[in-house]
Amino acid sequence: MLHVKGPSIHFASTPLPAAQAAEPIDWRWLLNSVLRRRLSIAVLVLLGMAGASAYVATRAGSFTAQTHLHLTNLKLTFSRDDALFAETQLDPTFLETQIQLMRSEKVAFSVVDALQLTEAEGDKAVQSLKQRLQALLAEYLPHDLAPSQAPEAADDGSPRREAMRQLQRGLSVERAGMSNIVTLRYTAPDPVQAARIANAFARAYIDDQTAARIESAQSASIWLRERLRDVGPKTRIVAQALPPTETSNPRGLLLVALAGLIAAGLGVSLALLRQLFDRKVRTPEQVVAASGAACLGFLPHLKVRRRLRLWRSKPPAEGTVPVIPRHCWASRNLNSSAAAALDHARVAIDGALGRSEARWIGVTGTFPGEGTSTVAANLAHLMAARGERVLLVDCNGADPSLSRILAPKAKLGLTDDLRADEGSVRDVLIEAVLTDPTDGMGFLPLGSACADGRHPPLWSGEMSRCLQAASASYDTIVCDLPALSAAAEVRAASRFLSGFILVVGWGSPSEEHLRIGVDGAGAFRDRLLGAVFNRVGVADLGRTGSPTATFLKQGAPARLHAGAVR
Repeated sequence: MLHVKGPSIHFASTPLPAAQAAEPIDWRWLLNSVLRRRLSIAVLVLLGMAGASAYVATRAGSFTAQTHLHLTNLKLTFSRDDALFAETQLDPTFLETQIQLMRSEKVAFSVVDALQLTEAEGDKAVQSLKQRLQALLAEYLPHDLAPSQAPEAADDGSPRREAMRQLQRGLSVERAGMSNIVTLRYTAPDPVQAARIANAFARAYIDDQTAARIESAQSASIWLRERLRDVGPKTRIVAQALPPTETSNPRGLLLVALAGLIAAGLGVSLALLRQLFDRKVRTPEQVVAASGAACLGFLPHLKVRRRLRLWRSKPPAEGTVPVIPRHCWASRNLNSSAAAALDHARVAIDGALGRSEARWIGVTGTFPGEGTSTVAANLAHLMAARGERVLLVDCNGADPSLSRILAPKAKLGLTDDLRADEGSVRDVLIEAVLTDPTDGMGFLPLGSACADGRHPPLWSGEMSRCLQAASASYDTIVCDLPALSAAAEVRAASRFLSGFILVVGWGSPSEEHLRIGVDGAGAFRDRLLGAVFNRVGVADLGRTGSPTATFLKQGAPARLHAGAVR
C-alpha cells in the first residue's frame, strides 16, 4: 500500500476557539439577522402600506351620530301628611343595568318596527358580510363546491331579526365619565340615517322605561297608582343626535402607518425565525464546528460585468492549455482577497507537509457546484506563479469540468495512464500532460472513458504508480476531486493523498451536511489542512455577526472588490 508522504496531519483536534460554544443569541445576532434580510422586510413593509393605501382609497365612509341621555332614579318616601319623591344617588350597577337595557333586543326590535327598516331598506340594507360572500361564492362556484346556507325561517321574522342584529352591530352605549350622563352612538354609512337611528334608540328606551313603570303601578290603589307612575328610573334627552358632518373612519395616514408598523414587525419576526432555523454555513465558526479545520480565507463573487471578458481567450497552441482568466485570477491579482486566501492555503500546505518531497493535495467540496474546480485551478496557478512545479489533475469522473474547458479534444489523460503498463506509465504521463504557457503549470485531463461510456475507478493501485511517476517531475500535485457527497471517491482518495483543502460554498451547505460529509470520508478529516469560503457575498460578510469573518474582512487587501473566483 502507498504510504502518505509527510507527517500525519490532524487539524480536527485544534479548532478555533469560537467553535467551542454555540452561536450566542444577543443584540448583535438580532441586529445582524434583521440587516441580512432588510430587503425582504422593506418589501413586506411596502406591500403592507400599499394594501392599506388601497383600502383607505376604496373604503366607504362611516358617520357616527350621538345623543346624550340623563338618567335619574326617583324613590317614593312617605311622611305624616303625604308621599314625597326623592332622587337617589345612582350606583354603577344601576347605570350598567340601564346600558344593557339600551343594548337589548327588545329596544332594537322597537327601533326596527318604528323606522320600518325591513320594508324601507329591504334585505340588502341589513344583509351581513357573511351572507354577501356566500351569495357571491354560490353564484360563481359549482353547486357541489358552493357553501351551504342555512334554510330560512318559516315565519316572516327572519328579515326583522337580521335588521335587529345589524342595528346592534352599529350601536355603542357608554357612560360619560363618572356622571349620570349616558352617550348613545350609532354608526352608519349615511349621516342622516345615523342620527335618525340614534334618536330612535333613545326614544325606544324611554318608551320602554315608561311602559315598565305603568305596568308595575297597575296593581296599586288608585291613589297610589298615580304616584307610582313617576317612581323608578327616568331618562331625559339632554341633546338629540344631529347628522354628523365628518366621517368617523380612522385617519388614512394613521392606518397606512399602522399597517407599515405591523408589516415591519411581521418582517422582523420572520427574519429572526428564518435566521434561527437557518443552518447554512456562512461564518468561519460554523466551518470549524462542522469540519474541525481552520478557515483560511474567502473568495468573493465575481462581478457580473466581468464575466464575458473572462471567457475571451485565444486558441491554444499544441500541447498547451488555453488561458482562462477565471482559472488564474488569483495569480494575476495578488492583491485580491482570493489570492490572500489561496496563499494562506499554500502556506498551510507547506507548514503541514514540508517541501522536501512532492505533496499530493486534493480539493473537494460538500456538494457539486460549489466552485471546487475553479478553486483548484487557481490554487495550482498561484503555486506555479510562486515558482513551484505544479501539476493539476482532473480526478472528477462525475463532472470533469476542467477537462471540458482546458482540454476538450485531448486524446490521452489520467484514465489512459492508469491503464498503461508499469513500464510505460511515465511515458504516457508525459505525453498526456498539457502545459500552461504563462506560468508552466501542467494539466492532466481525465482521459477517455471505457467502452461502456463510464470512467474506470481512479483510486486503485494503479493511481499509486501514476502519482509516483508525477512526483519525479512536479513538486505539488493538485487533484480536483468529486464532492464529499460522493463519499466513496473521497474516502478512497484519502488513502493516497497527503492533504485536502475543503471548498465551502458560502450559504450553500448546512452545518449538518458538512459534518456528515467530513465524518463519512474516512481519513479525510485527519488530513484536512483547511477550508476556504467560495462565492462569498462581501456586502453581507460583515453582517454575519462572526468575529472571525470581521477579522478576515478587515485584514483583506485593499482590492477586495477587484474581482473574485467564480
